[in-house]
Amino acid sequence: MKVNIRITAWLSGCFCLILLTLGVFLWLSTPNSKPAELSTLVTTSTLSSSPNSTAQILADVTPQTAVDNLQTTSRSISPPLPPITYPLGSIGEACEVNTYPPRVGFFDLDREVMLSLENSPFDSTGENFKLLKSPKCLTALETYINPINPYLWGREHNTHGFHSAHAFVDIDNPLNFERIFTDPAGDFARVQEALARPECQLSTDDEPNLRLNETCHADAIHNYALIARFCYGVGIYTRPYQWYSKEDNPNPEQDRSMWIHSLENAWVTTKCDDLDPNIDLQLPIHTELRQQIQELDKDKTLNETLIELAARLGDEAAGLTHPVEYYGTYGRSEHSEEGYKYGPLTEWFVTDLTDPTNLFSKLAPSVDRLRQFVSLFEKNIKAKGKLIKFDHEALVRHLCAPPYYIPPSVDEDPTPEPPSCREIVNELRQETLSPAMSDAIITFEDVAIHLDAYE
Repeated sequence: MKVNIRITAWLSGCFCLILLTLGVFLWLSTPNSKPAELSTLVTTSTLSSSPNSTAQILADVTPQTAVDNLQTTSRSISPPLPPITYPLGSIGEACEVNTYPPRVGFFDLDREVMLSLENSPFDSTGENFKLLKSPKCLTALETYINPINPYLWGREHNTHGFHSAHAFVDIDNPLNFERIFTDPAGDFARVQEALARPECQLSTDDEPNLRLNETCHADAIHNYALIARFCYGVGIYTRPYQWYSKEDNPNPEQDRSMWIHSLENAWVTTKCDDLDPNIDLQLPIHTELRQQIQELDKDKTLNETLIELAARLGDEAAGLTHPVEYYGTYGRSEHSEEGYKYGPLTEWFVTDLTDPTNLFSKLAPSVDRLRQFVSLFEKNIKAKGKLIKFDHEALVRHLCAPPYYIPPSVDEDPTPEPPSCREIVNELRQETLSPAMSDAIITFEDVAIHLDAYE
């Protein structure tokens, strides 16, 4: 009987030991065995406490936790600016520019941080604006940019260097982005057709022949020259615009204006990307055509030569081109086409103005300057029998409205305040003037007073 009791006790002990072992095993193998409070140890405030502790903590947590914390930290770097009220359908409204981070300092961020911002305007590649895929944004950009003359694009606030004759002269077939992007492939075919005809191959030594305007497709030649400039790196051109730095302390509207200008450039890039790749004049298949164009003027780039050829063949827009410099995304650049020497305005440019390019400099008013250019307000100004239509309001703003470009002076004295156009006109009236000049001054004065640009 005692033996049976001992055996029963021994078996009970073994059974309990087995149950205890099994319980410990199950407890250790349970995935939720980690205390809940351990999962809350790593927080954003902990990560920012010190650089050394941050590295150790990130080493102790899962990779996903580290990524989540990095994104939480980076999103707080660029809070949105106060909203600007943009008109419905404008670029600012349609492309949701109010949601973008401040432009100043944005590109100074680390690339990964820059793209991790929830309000970053770029896609994951960092190369494309997200909203350029939006029909609403694209429509707003196209509506705004299509009517703009490429020679005037982004020059509305430029005070350094030259402005353009395109701002002052109205022509029958004005140049704009809609014109050059309507049919680039067709324009390139017309360029090939024209240059296959001997009468269209006018070099700088040949007399201009404006009657060949249509038969030699002068407008298509000019259109394609600008496609080459914008899309194929033949004299790269982007929209010049005002850059602001932190030191400039730009207001929200100024800061966002840089985003809007970047969107404009991106729209042009998109139009270029959509072109038929076979119309690139730099391709080997166009070597013969390229050499033919180079023979017309060996001192200029391909697109400058094409623009001047278009002027010699009668395209009025090409006949308004002149040497120009500008400051754009890629820094200072120059275009040296001189279509004004060959176009329909040749007599006016060369005969009536001692130095026509002086007109396009945004210089302060002076008696000599106004004496020369007030003649543009005379009636019935003609060149080669064609009446020239000037935009008198644009001329007055150019001549009388600051800011002006003030050339650097070697003098230590501060630059005096520029005189008003009223002061200059009063001085000019002290001279002996022809009846035509007196009438021109009256017209000039009326326009300046109307625009509140006279004082």
